[in-house]
Amino acid sequence: MKKLGDAIDGIKGLIAFMTRIPVGNFHSDLEEISKYLLFVLLIGMFIGFLGSLVTFPFYCLKVDAPILIGTLVLFTMLYIQGFHHVDGLGDYGDAWMVMGGARRKLEVMRDVYVGVGALVFIFFIEMISLTSIGYLYSKLPFLTFLKLMILTEASSRLGLLTCACCGIPSKEGTGRYFVKNTNEYHLSLGYLIMMILSFLLDMPKIGVLCSTVAVFFAMAVAKKSNSEINCVTGDVLGATVEMTRAVVLLSAYLGTNLYI
Repeated sequence: MKKLGDAIDGIKGLIAFMTRIPVGNFHSDLEEISKYLLFVLLIGMFIGFLGSLVTFPFYCLKVDAPILIGTLVLFTMLYIQGFHHVDGLGDYGDAWMVMGGARRKLEVMRDVYVGVGALVFIFFIEMISLTSIGYLYSKLPFLTFLKLMILTEASSRLGLLTCACCGIPSKEGTGRYFVKNTNEYHLSLGYLIMMILSFLLDMPKIGVLCSTVAVFFAMAVAKKSNSEINCVTGDVLGATVEMTRAVVLLSAYLGTNLYI
């Protein structure tokens, strides 16, 4: 019973760390919370579900405004996660653009300034996401759209899990715990969960597409991060969520001919 209580407390801590969802008191520290990173897939499913619900009245009223709808859905999902990963995306963009070695890139990633790299990365990555969401809204019935948003948002968290698995832990920062405590077993189990989810949602083809794209894209992000800054930081993990979402949604955008 104590192990179960510890697990529940750790999962509550993970939800509190990754989102704005109120979970009450918890006592686990980041080291303990990081052991339950696999449950981030469930968090992604829940966020995708809530984000898709925003579209229901627009479907009922037959509103044809895909850009507006895409913006509302994306904002809702980002708000629920507390814009946590958007901050990481901005820091990652600044580090990507700066000239210099690993030490210089890490300094830029951790400073308090917002550079042009951050602005450009955030703008274009999130624009890909919101326009893809808008397109899917305009082409799919509500129930299909809802299931697809659950699947794609969970896939973005599979990207986070993959990057943590393939990354080298940094010497400091909160991200090091998640990287240190995530391995191939967690990634394999995460991919299996995504396959099960795909079949439960009756979207096996698009599920395989989104999950596989998420894994390989996040592997590439981890490889680049390991090479250029010698580690994967919390900012890299956050950026991976945002970039993977955009890539997965774009893949779903291109793959809608499987359903329509």
